Amino acid sequence: MSYRFTAADRSAPTRVGNTPWVRSQLPAELGTCYTDQLLFEDGLAVVYANYHPRHDLVETSTQERQRSLTVAVALDGQSSSTGANGQRFDFISGQSTIAAYGCLRGERHYPANQAIRQVRLIAQEPLLHKYGLMGLLDGSGQGKNTHHLFCGKHGAATQRLAESLIHLHDHAGSLLDTHITALGLLSEQVRPFVPQEKVTSKAWAHDQDIMQRARGILMSQYDRPLTVGYLCAAVGTNEFKLKQGFRTLFGTSPHRMLTDIRMAKAWELLETGLQVSTVAYRVGFAHLSSFSAAFERYYGRTPKSVRPATS
Repeated sequence: MSYRFTAADRSAPTRVGNTPWVRSQLPAELGTCYTDQLLFEDGLAVVYANYHPRHDLVETSTQERQRSLTVAVALDGQSSSTGANGQRFDFISGQSTIAAYGCLRGERHYPANQAIRQVRLIAQEPLLHKYGLMGLLDGSGQGKNTHHLFCGKHGAATQRLAESLIHLHDHAGSLLDTHITALGLLSEQVRPFVPQEKVTSKAWAHDQDIMQRARGILMSQYDRPLTVGYLCAAVGTNEFKLKQGFRTLFGTSPHRMLTDIRMAKAWELLETGLQVSTVAYRVGFAHLSSFSAAFERYYGRTPKSVRPATS
């Protein structure tokens, strides 16, 4: 027997502990079924759906909203959605779906006795416009339910970023780290659908400012889990242009520059007498062993060999 429900059957949104996440859930008799959402001011929302229903569930939606781009990453289980036009899409563990929505009309099906976990990113028009991604909404205008860009298996980078979001959710991770990871996941998923532009002399004059801003992020946020995907999203460019720009303007790569910044700061902190574990954390390493290996590879000596500077 299938149980049908709408948004009205969910509980009123409540805070998840002391975190900025907001939870709505179905009645307990239907199983453990909740959705947590985190909305950023730039128009990006992160949604974590965790369902383990006791019965087959059918959610009916007639929601109207602004055009947006949704990236759905299925981590466990399988569910499906059927649009008002009868078109069906499956959300299967290990796969992701990218779609532009003009409105949400149709049904979503959750099979009984199955653990279903999904991460969804919802990017609204202001964010897409900021990063030059409005073209991804083509085909999702008024009168059209969805415009699907992709549905299939995702790569290791997408899986890693999605799992990082869940880890940050489960361990009350910082808002900045969550935002960085979410933008990185968005960039990783939409990159193949963003047209590569040729760099002209006029465009390069503008791109120099972009590269300088990217370097500024590396210099000010080196203690964060920075990725090329996040840098691209933060300054409004793509991976090809960012790497090419760094090589041309700075003679290095974003990854190498970040390493240089972190190692220089690490040496400076070690000379103040701080413990190696503290220095590792302050320059963006989650594990002491990783920091020690990177430091020795960079300088040819261990962090413990650096003595406090004498005045």
